[in-house]
Amino acid sequence: MIKKEITLCGKQVVLAYCFATEISYKLLAEEEITDFVVQAVESLQDNRMPDTRKSIYAILSAATAYYDSIDKDLPITDKEIMFKATSADMATAIGTFIGLRADFYRIPASETTVSDSSESEEEEEEQGKNP
Repeated sequence: MIKKEITLCGKQVVLAYCFATEISYKLLAEEEITDFVVQAVESLQDNRMPDTRKSIYAILSAATAYYDSIDKDLPITDKEIMFKATSADMATAIGTFIGLRADFYRIPASETTVSDSSESEEEEEEQGKNP
C-alpha cells in the first residue's frame, strides 16, 4: 500500500493505493481504474478538471482503502467533497491519486496513460540484432 496525506476541504485525509483501491473504484464507477486515469491525466494536462463523479469515486476509493485498513471511519464524506471541495482541492487529490498509482506500479506517471508501442517495437528490433 502506497499512501500520502493531503488537505481536502480543510481536513487532513490520507489517500492510499493498493488493489483494494482498484476494486472499490470498479464497484463504484463500473469501469476499470485505468480508463479513469487516462482520462484524468489528459484532462489535467489540458488544464481541465476530470469528470467530477469519477474523480470523487477515485478519491473515496483511495481514502477508503487506507481508513478501512486501520479500522477507522473516513474523515470526509462524499457530500463534503461535492459541496465544499475547491478546484485546487480536486486537482491536488486527483494528482495525488495518479501519483500513488504510478508509485504502486513503479512506473513513471507519464506512462500511466498510454503505452508507447513504438518503444517496445524498437526494443524487439534491438534484441533481434544482438543475440
